Amino acid sequence: MSPLRIWARAIDLWWRELIVWTIFNVVWFALQIPIVTGPPATAAMFVIARRVAAGEYVDFRDGVRALREMFIPAWQWGMITLILIVVIGGNLWFYQTTTGLQWDLLRIVWIAIGLVWFTASLFFWPFWLAQADRRVSVTLRNVALFIAQRPGLALILALSSLVVAAASTLVTLPLVVALMSWLSLLGTVAVNDELHRIETRQAA
Repeated sequence: MSPLRIWARAIDLWWRELIVWTIFNVVWFALQIPIVTGPPATAAMFVIARRVAAGEYVDFRDGVRALREMFIPAWQWGMITLILIVVIGGNLWFYQTTTGLQWDLLRIVWIAIGLVWFTASLFFWPFWLAQADRRVSVTLRNVALFIAQRPGLALILALSSLVVAAASTLVTLPLVVALMSWLSLLGTVAVNDELHRIETRQAA
């Protein structure tokens, strides 16, 4: 599917379960405040997205179960992400007033690394949930292969997600009631489509 059709499919899945997704997203937002529950809540949203995309019924108990089961795996990924945020954010902050071509190039490199990691984060949990070997290294390898094989699709989805996230943060309301729902469904639909494409090609 094209990026537009993936977004359309994600929004359609969200709209079908609008009340359920709104509740889950509000809870997700609230769980970001204690910090320790932030990564597990994010991972749990991808668990719910996977079930919704498969046509399964979900309720609040499924969310609680996913939050509990994903706590340790989520923090394994969350620690890596936190370290990168600190390193990238720290470098951009401390050297923001430093001038010179080499510093400008270095800022571009740090921003590019951040964009690549955001892109990987969008697809990490859908791949992790779909594979039998759930090591972080294996998941990153699968994500890297996906990005390498579908760079245009991955980049457009990541950039459009960043735009939606920025707009939602400014407006606030979408951030609270819908943003993580959209992103989890978007990543799930994209990965499901890619896995289906691979399976179809292998079966041919």
